[in-house]
Amino acid sequence: MTVAAGREQRLDHITADAKAWDRAVVAHSGHLLQTWRWGTFKERFGWEVVRIAVPRLEGTALAQVLFRRKAGVSIGYIPRGPVLPRGDTDASAELWIRIDEEARRRRTLTIVVEPDADLPEGPAQRLLAASSMPPIQPPRSVKVELLDDEALIGQMHPKTRYNVRLARRRGVTVGPAEDIDSAIDEFYTLLRDTASRNAFVVHAAEYYREFLTLFGEDACLMFAESEGKRVAGAISVVSGDEGIYMYGASSTRDRAHGAAFLLQHEIMRWARGRGARRYDLWGIPDYDPESTASESGDRLATSKGDDRRGLYEFKTRFGGHIVRYPDPLERAYHPFFASLARRFYRPGGSG
Repeated sequence: MTVAAGREQRLDHITADAKAWDRAVVAHSGHLLQTWRWGTFKERFGWEVVRIAVPRLEGTALAQVLFRRKAGVSIGYIPRGPVLPRGDTDASAELWIRIDEEARRRRTLTIVVEPDADLPEGPAQRLLAASSMPPIQPPRSVKVELLDDEALIGQMHPKTRYNVRLARRRGVTVGPAEDIDSAIDEFYTLLRDTASRNAFVVHAAEYYREFLTLFGEDACLMFAESEGKRVAGAISVVSGDEGIYMYGASSTRDRAHGAAFLLQHEIMRWARGRGARRYDLWGIPDYDPESTASESGDRLATSKGDDRRGLYEFKTRFGGHIVRYPDPLERAYHPFFASLARRFYRPGGSG
């Protein structure tokens, strides 16, 4: 077998083998949204998924590209990718040659790229321009180091630490759901309550059920219970050495006693027990609010519509550090038609 043939065989193996693909993603600290199971998850909700790999001595360059097709053309999306060997600009260039080939086959107008980290300087980066679309994934997040129990709670803001302990004193309990089918129904009721209160849109219940089914033991749905009622719930997942908070909900009427704070604390401990070293609280506003108090000044502001002050304070006070992601980029193959296509397409993100 020639060297080239052996290399092609290895490439085919990676793009056809879920475990090999995810090992390569994890080896380069790639994001959950570039893992095989995330691609499979999005396939079940209308996306076409193409996995492209370029094996190198330094590691494998990877891109999981999501495509949406309409009227004979398509738009592509690379969420939190591509995944690249550190400093290997040749790998990046070759990866984009293959992405371009796939784009031509699919009559792609444009590919939106939301990197997980700054892309290396080189010819491949010069193919990309600043995207004219707003970010699909949150532009900033909060990541908490998963220390031992004493240090984990010790790094929190005093008010958050107080709320965690208050919840325990008032009998709030936290635990994983056992019967997923019935638990999803309860979670979805809480989620619709939260969406109504905070003015955001949710998927159908099947979306969250499918997520938990696909990610299996690497995902969990936990509830906080108070006085016999489930008052808050959250779905999280572990990918590589990172735990990630994906979806959360709470009752408008019964969300007192610090239940949501204790819930996140216990999920952090769960993620740490599965090998995670940090916990991604996922998304915060793109700005630091001047104040997180309500207009009356006597309580935390709520989060509703574009006003996410309450969300900002809730997440930043767990003691993590704020991470800003690179701005979205775009590989426009037909710039004029791509601008028109954006009126009809919007690549959906994680939510």
